[in-house]
Amino acid sequence: MSHNEMGIKPILFDELADRLVELGGGSHPSELHGLLCGLLAGGERPGVEAWQRQVAGMLSDEPLDEVSLQQFAAMYEGTRLQLEQGDFGIQVLLPDDEESMEQRTEALGLWCHGFLSGFGESAASKKLSEDLNGILHDFSEIAQIQESDESDETERFFLEVSEYVRMALLNVFAEMNSDEEAAAPVPAEENSRLH
Repeated sequence: MSHNEMGIKPILFDELADRLVELGGGSHPSELHGLLCGLLAGGERPGVEAWQRQVAGMLSDEPLDEVSLQQFAAMYEGTRLQLEQGDFGIQVLLPDDEESMEQRTEALGLWCHGFLSGFGESAASKKLSEDLNGILHDFSEIAQIQESDESDETERFFLEVSEYVRMALLNVFAEMNSDEEAAAPVPAEENSRLH
């Protein structure tokens, strides 16, 4: 059963952008989605209420209105379900293709920045594989991308990078949230090794 069949509407970039503007514009939709994906991928399950409090704290520390609470609850549950089900339909939350390359590139960089923040918060004390460290390094590079050229080549490059980020998200989540990973003790010699 997909998250749509369970009555959870997927998050739409424009709806979330409008909501954030109404709440004072303290965050970017892509960065917020990246933060949530990073928390979940790192193994943390803060729950809907803790997520709503975290968002409120990032925006203004004012209590969120009912519509906002519902939207952030749906964002949390929808994203969590997609990741836990290994749903290859999950998308990195970015502006529509009609938006300028500059806006889309900035949003992808902000998503990666948010992911790194959330992942750092939830996986700070966990041992990471070499592959996973490589992905995090790539995300930190992507977070700094500044590309606004509107050429076909740039469009192709952007699509390749955003698809890489999407698949990397699924890989990080799978590695950090597998039962074997959680159950297997880290050998002492590996535990002391730095990458």
